[in-house]
Amino acid sequence: MDIATLVLAIIPLLVVVDPPASIAFFLTLGSERNAETLRRIAFRACTFATIVLLFFIFTGEALLHYIHVEIYSLQAAGGLLLGLIGISMLKEGEKPSHEPEIIPSGEKFIHETPVDFSLVPLGMPMLAGPGSISLVILLGTNPEFSTQIVAAAAIVVMTIALLMFLLVSSMSNFLSDDAVRIVTRIMGLLTVVIAAQYMFDGLAAWHATLGA
Repeated sequence: MDIATLVLAIIPLLVVVDPPASIAFFLTLGSERNAETLRRIAFRACTFATIVLLFFIFTGEALLHYIHVEIYSLQAAGGLLLGLIGISMLKEGEKPSHEPEIIPSGEKFIHETPVDFSLVPLGMPMLAGPGSISLVILLGTNPEFSTQIVAAAAIVVMTIALLMFLLVSSMSNFLSDDAVRIVTRIMGLLTVVIAAQYMFDGLAAWHATLGA
């Protein structure tokens, strides 16, 4: 395997995945979890994101062509999904980390159980989002990069993300409730902004096809 070519594939993918940008998101949603639980969430998120990227590396172009879906549709859909999550975080600083569970107890009954956010939204679309999926498909179609090189680059990038998550997994215990609420709203706003950019990129790509 050509190391220089591998590095050329790793760098743009690392920039697009941007693991540091997901750290605050990871800590905010996991603020009520202990370090061991956060480590398990990190492993699941990075493993899931790796599987998603590998799937699209080897089958993405053919699959999208078969179901008549363009890259810009993938970008718009990812933006919509991320936007819904961001809006829920903006509402009074609520975190999408709990889900109601109905348990009869007289006339009043409600119980909250933790939601596993490792797959959605952390694994996808935060790590394996429209940008990274589009990039691995494009790299895979580039004659300079073999699918094996792109797959290796995806594994390296997700390993870097995992190491970052493991490094900061104990920091969530230092966040107070007020700090979590504030950070959640900030992250919600940023998430909506990122989602809007995904959607605008998709719309711009779609508009460009009209003039082609």
